[in-house]
Amino acid sequence: MSRRITTRDDIAAVIALYKANHELRDISAQTGVGLRVVQKLVKHHREFGEDVLPAPLPMSGRPKLFSPQKLEVISCQDKSNPALTAREVKERNPRLLSHVSLRCVRQSLYDALGFKSFRALL
Repeated sequence: MSRRITTRDDIAAVIALYKANHELRDISAQTGVGLRVVQKLVKHHREFGEDVLPAPLPMSGRPKLFSPQKLEVISCQDKSNPALTAREVKERNPRLLSHVSLRCVRQSLYDALGFKSFRALL
């Protein structure tokens, strides 16, 4: 069971529905936020007042090595020249990819961007 990320819009919708005297189960069904999360948000709203929206929790785990901007740069280069290897992509972008291993660049090409590996024809 995966954990759904609660956005600020979800939090605002939960609090607005709570102010309109909806039941917690109905709020959960309408917004798609789990019942226990709705209960915690309502409790936090009751304790801290009207103006304060509780901030969503930071994501747990190791941060990603590639930001969407880095992936976009790699994608543009690979689309313009599909014969580029991961090593060449890394060598062409030393400022962006100096702290990243060659294997991570290769995995980002295959997994995040959906490019396939090709073997040279002999």
